[in-house]
Amino acid sequence: MRPVFGVAILSVVIASLLIPDTLAAQESGQPYMREIDLFFTKLAENKGDEAIIAVYEGSPYASVMADAINNVAIQLAAMQRTYGEYHDHEILIHEVVLDRYAYLMFFVAYDRQPFKFEFHFYKPRDEWQFQNFRFSDEIDYDIVEAARLKLLKYQSF
Repeated sequence: MRPVFGVAILSVVIASLLIPDTLAAQESGQPYMREIDLFFTKLAENKGDEAIIAVYEGSPYASVMADAINNVAIQLAAMQRTYGEYHDHEILIHEVVLDRYAYLMFFVAYDRQPFKFEFHFYKPRDEWQFQNFRFSDEIDYDIVEAARLKLLKYQSF
């Protein structure tokens, strides 16, 4: 009877990990969610280059980072050619620290494989500004680590 209980707990942990927190993020009403929605709309239209340029557009430091932004734009523009069609995105993490820094990680589904897209926003005074963007196909490590941490929390009871 004990092994079945362990499998049931593991199943609950994995299911809770994979259920996205999309509703909470959308209900947060944060202004940066509009920028992220626009980003994914353009990505769905196979306009990854325009997507990242649009997000950085509001950043006061975009001109200083023009080369880096262009490099990311080129990579995103080639995503469909390399990984197939974009299908969907789901938020995995939406963390706001001291109402000044927001970190969001998304699970992004392409034909060939999933990706993680990370957005960082900073509010030095009264308004949020886009801070940073990263993407990677190394999402499996994050998912396994999150599952392990949740499992450790359940084992401590």
